[in-house]
Amino acid sequence: MKKEEFPTFLNEQPTIVFGRSGRELLIIACGLVLSAQVWGDVSHLLAGFAGILLGILLVTMIVIASLVLALLKVGYRPLEEWIFSWFIFIASPKVYMYKPGEEDVEYSVESEGNARRQAQRAIDPDDLEES
Repeated sequence: MKKEEFPTFLNEQPTIVFGRSGRELLIIACGLVLSAQVWGDVSHLLAGFAGILLGILLVTMIVIASLVLALLKVGYRPLEEWIFSWFIFIASPKVYMYKPGEEDVEYSVESEGNARRQAQRAIDPDDLEES
């Protein structure tokens, strides 16, 4: 009979290779693939040493960015969660406006008229009894 092990710490991700989680390895692998693609596209744009230097510069920037994105945690959360939250914040509207529909307008006009009538009845001097 085979025993199954269940993780006791649910907030921890299992490590796969070199103590890195699957998420971190996937981000690093995507960065390396993107840098290889950029190297193939950019190094041929300029002739000679300038093309090679430009390719090395861009590849280095992409690899460093992917390593920072994969390995840096801010406030015990991965950096990509903060970036995703920032994009959601930027994309969400800052001012919400209420525009009543036709049913709301009819209801508010009727309720306003009823409120006025009740207020007039309460103040009506004929209804007041003298003591």
